[in-house]
Amino acid sequence: MFQRPNLKPMFFALPRIYLNEITKQINKKDNRTAKKWCEKNFLKIHKDSSGEFVYQYDFDLAFDMPLINDLKLMHGDNWEDYYHAYNKNELHKILDSPQSTKVGKTCYVPKGKLSSKLFGGSLK
Repeated sequence: MFQRPNLKPMFFALPRIYLNEITKQINKKDNRTAKKWCEKNFLKIHKDSSGEFVYQYDFDLAFDMPLINDLKLMHGDNWEDYYHAYNKNELHKILDSPQSTKVGKTCYVPKGKLSSKLFGGSLK
């Protein structure tokens, strides 16, 4: 007869943030507003005996997404370095370094004849 080895089940709990805490974080007063904010930011709301919650890591990512998008726009591939420095409150160190350069915005260059007639070469 086959015997199972003594495996201990591994349970770990992900940190949770409840809707009443989310209302404070997003500076709102009502749980319904927090629920709408979660839906707008594609956060799945879970329920347990204590109430409705989302996972902390998902909330942190959704809450920081405007900052992340701005950093990607301003610093290109180096956005992660700036984001980690921002989270560690060490942004001044990375801004003082000689490597910190901003990524210039690219302009539209028309490809076809019709596009070049419409836009007159390029938009700046």
